[in-house]
Amino acid sequence: MSGETHGSQSDRPTMPLSAVAPGETVKLIAIQEGRRLRKRLADLGLSTGLTVRVVQNSFTGPLILAIKEDSRLAIGRGVAHKIWVSPCRPHGDEP
Repeated sequence: MSGETHGSQSDRPTMPLSAVAPGETVKLIAIQEGRRLRKRLADLGLSTGLTVRVVQNSFTGPLILAIKEDSRLAIGRGVAHKIWVSPCRPHGDEP
């Protein structure tokens, strides 16, 4: 995992969504692509500020995300590389 910081976020590390291990919960910080991708992801329910849990990440194929409590979303690895996230505190305790 990367220890980089991205944008004007606090001292919490950020990383691409593609680097998150299964079972981890993260907060979407930024989407590094044009307006079309941001709109497409928003239409699917993914936007900055959203908290998601990575259900499956084999580090070679698509990722499966848990959005909200009962929805699952599969996204391609290329798209996952463009989504920057920050780890959430244990038990979903956000600051």
